[in-house]
Amino acid sequence: MAEIVRQSEVLNQTVLDRGSMQELGQIEVLWMYPKVHRVLGFICKSGWLGSKKTAFNLDQLDTIGSNGVLVNSAPVETDAEKVKKLESLVGSEVWTDRGDQVGRIVDYLFDLETGEIQHYLYVSDGWGGIVGSVYLLPANYILRFGNQRVLVPQESVESFAVYRGGVQEKFSKVKDRLKEERSQVTQQVSQEVKSLAELAREKARRLKEKALSVAEQTYEFVEEIALEETEPYTAPSSDPDPWDDWEMEPSKKPEVKTKPEVKAPQPQSQPQSQRSQSSTSDVWDDDDWT
Repeated sequence: MAEIVRQSEVLNQTVLDRGSMQELGQIEVLWMYPKVHRVLGFICKSGWLGSKKTAFNLDQLDTIGSNGVLVNSAPVETDAEKVKKLESLVGSEVWTDRGDQVGRIVDYLFDLETGEIQHYLYVSDGWGGIVGSVYLLPANYILRFGNQRVLVPQESVESFAVYRGGVQEKFSKVKDRLKEERSQVTQQVSQEVKSLAELAREKARRLKEKALSVAEQTYEFVEEIALEETEPYTAPSSDPDPWDDWEMEPSKKPEVKTKPEVKAPQPQSQPQSQRSQSSTSDVWDDDDWT
């Protein structure tokens, strides 16, 4: 199965010699032949500011990894002037045969084993496509190329497939996703706040009921204590009975002083009790003498 590689994924990869694991530099540019839409090799830069240039044929490329590539043989030295003369369709404008500019080529996909370029990737500028989207341009649809432009059939432009979402589509999708997530979070927070508010209201209602109940119980308790400690007031009648008279005037009893009124018995008179006793004695004596 063919391994399809995107040109931009290979650029700036570290080049290592498979036998010695020596670092040979970084890939600067792919060496392609636009007339046949094929990759022939790549140019490696090394040394001070990448001034040293070496060229590798595609068949010297052994493995492409995520951090570098392995080569199986030594490169051929070249110079910067020759590198500048290498042709490439990357950066070329895409025009239709009716004079409409539809985009610009930014990348391409090629078979790593054969070097065949299967599709060029161009960014649409709005004509016949979505602005900022990347479309697949089959290599065999290019009618002409030169002066940083390629020519394609007008009727084929609308049939080109989208390779991946462009920047604007990505931002739009991200914006929609964030908006949806924000809406969900807002709804969730609103539900939680509503639930908390209901709980707070329910708790306040229960506390209010409890406070009213405690207040009622306290009032009843105080009322009972007041009834127990306070005698009811009864208005005095015009003719109080002796019990009421005693009840209403308990403070007058200590004022009655009997002792000062008691006088020593007078010599000329005897107490009634003694007189009674004397009379009784006289009667008794009369009986005895009878």
